[in-house]
Formats: sequence, C-alpha cells, structure tokens
Amino acid sequence: MLATVKSHLAGEMPVKRVFLYDMLLVGTLVNIATGFTTLAAVALGASSSVATAIFLSPQPYNIFLCLSVWRSASRDVSGWSEIARIGTVIWYPLMFVV
Repeated sequence: MLATVKSHLAGEMPVKRVFLYDMLLVGTLVNIATGFTTLAAVALGASSSVATAIFLSPQPYNIFLCLSVWRSASRDVSGWSEIARIGTVIWYPLMFVV
C-alpha cells in the first residue's frame, strides 16, 4: 500500500487512471459517503464538532488525489493532462461542498 501511495505522489501512475478511477470514481464515492454520514450524525443528535470532523475527514485524501493527478499530468503529457488538471480544479471545490 505504501508503494502505491509513493507511486501516486511521484506521478508514476497513468494520468487517465488517476483522474478517472481514483479521483472521479473512488474519491467522489468517498465524499458522498462522508456527506451522508455527516447528515446521519446530525440527525442522530451528534455535536457540531463531531459532525464537522466527519465532514472534513476526507480532505487529506482529496488533497492527495489532486496532487497525484497534477504530478501524473506533469509526467504523462497527453490529451488527458490538461483535461485532468482542469477537472481537478473543478472537482476539489465541488467535493468540499459535498
């Protein structure tokens, strides 16, 4: 697992895989699940600090994904590079709201 994290951060993964699968699919699902968990916690009467902690918990992963996409796009110059970078700039703020 550590090798996978290192290869992502080094930009050694194909940009198409990191962008489409890791960020758009897995990252979005993680953020949606966390959003529903936050709503459930609030509905069950959890304190606002607990709800905030749940809501913000995927942010380190989101930052990791954005860095991985940008580094992969830098190393793998293709048609996907610019699309992935623009998509990252759009995706991150959307996932912060979700």
